[in-house]
Amino acid sequence: MRKLLFSLLFVGAFATAANAQKEFANIELPMNRAEDLVSVADDNGNVCIYYYQGGNLNFALISPTGQKLAQHEIPYRSGKDPQVLGSRVTEDEFIFYSRFVNGRREYVRPFAINRRTGAFRSLQDVQLDLERNVTFIGGFGDENHFYMLYTDKNSNLHLYRDSEENVATMDHQMFKTEEMPRTRDRYARESGMIYVHPDLERNVFTGHHRSKIYTRGDKMHIIFDGYAVRGKKSDDTTTEILTLDWNTGKTEYRTLPTLEQRNSPSFNSFLHQDKLFRVQMEKDKFKLAAYDFNTLQPLKEYNYGENEEIAIKSTPVHQRGAKGLFSSKDDEIIEKQDKVLKNLASGIPAITVDTYSDSTLQLTIGSYKAPDERNSRQDQSRMVRTPDRYVRTPRGLALIPGRWTPAYSIPSYYLNSPYYSRYFYDPYGQGSSFPTGPGISTYFHTVLDAKSLTKVEQEGEVEVLQEKVDKYERDLKREPEFQTIYRYGDKLHYGYYDRKARTFRIVEFAYGQEPPQTEQQR
Repeated sequence: MRKLLFSLLFVGAFATAANAQKEFANIELPMNRAEDLVSVADDNGNVCIYYYQGGNLNFALISPTGQKLAQHEIPYRSGKDPQVLGSRVTEDEFIFYSRFVNGRREYVRPFAINRRTGAFRSLQDVQLDLERNVTFIGGFGDENHFYMLYTDKNSNLHLYRDSEENVATMDHQMFKTEEMPRTRDRYARESGMIYVHPDLERNVFTGHHRSKIYTRGDKMHIIFDGYAVRGKKSDDTTTEILTLDWNTGKTEYRTLPTLEQRNSPSFNSFLHQDKLFRVQMEKDKFKLAAYDFNTLQPLKEYNYGENEEIAIKSTPVHQRGAKGLFSSKDDEIIEKQDKVLKNLASGIPAITVDTYSDSTLQLTIGSYKAPDERNSRQDQSRMVRTPDRYVRTPRGLALIPGRWTPAYSIPSYYLNSPYYSRYFYDPYGQGSSFPTGPGISTYFHTVLDAKSLTKVEQEGEVEVLQEKVDKYERDLKREPEFQTIYRYGDKLHYGYYDRKARTFRIVEFAYGQEPPQTEQQR
């Protein structure tokens, strides 16, 4: 999917009654300009959905059959947008966590909704005991904890997390990183971190991030790809693994074999269960390697040269987001072999891995090219897009699109700061002929045997769930205004918002079932 627009992650609580032959569910959602929207489900299939709109917090509790059990609208903290960074499911409640800054003081601001009755409860703010001169990196929640991550001027990492027994507390650990070499650019590794939840959407947009966080019990693994470090040649880079052990307070630093990259960046990695996959793409070579994550010993490797067929492909190479000025087609299949690697190497490399059964792995491999930034800041009447807000929900990362605002209303310390300016771009610069929109995704899917890591061969087309979703989206009569995809068990749900009907429509995709028909196909 070329857009990760809006966090309508309606968790698959309705899957027990699903029929993949038809539209799965229609949910009335009278939403005008929601500023935040998050959903979370428990193991019983209850779903809590909330969105912040017009200074009020709107939330609904939905049963496993899709019925609304409770729905309320309440004023929230004098119009302060919660901007939820993560959430947890406890025995009795859904807990949502947000960050609140008041001068030099920072707080974690949680609120809770009862899993059975839908009753709302505002919890006490938790002030963080921050060290001096620390910089906020991000917040996220996994199955057991909510985390806040900071770094200081010595590149040490400060990790705060709540306890399983008391969500209104934040314990602190500081992890020294002297074993890890410093990057040439300050905050290079930290500037684009993403938390990889097991249910994170698997596409090239999420996979192109080169700093990924994974949690495994009380250990946190942060994996960096392709950053230039001090004292080494810029083309001599590698995959770095930094492990934080909460129980011992110690760190461990490991690396994969170095790679010579002519164009930076040219490789990326993804951790799935006990295997670390790394893909490298240049205009004249393609390399996919898998490593045992515990020992970092190589397990499997694929290499292809210029104009050589990438034999592990299970689907054609698609390119989305690059339609021409006089073309309405937004999905192009790259067929000519001499253009495949060239197009795949045109953006930041991306790879994600997922599994829907015990026997196969489905990989999405490609690249993502972000919209071009504009430098014409002399024109103060132009519209600049404010930051996209990334929300780490228990179903993975979701994006709340930024808003269009006059450039003069953005503080200069945002626009001129190398740390903040990356969040602002102007795709509609006056007199510009550059491409506009959410960026360009070029990708293909491959299906590998989970044990041998060899390509799955069979007669006819190999079934790839993500490819079914992509095709359904391409065949829609109108491009959805907001859309999302989420995981539930061994199925995928694709949801999109129909503003005309003020309805959120959900369709389901599963193995061995024909995909639903779009309105255009009916």
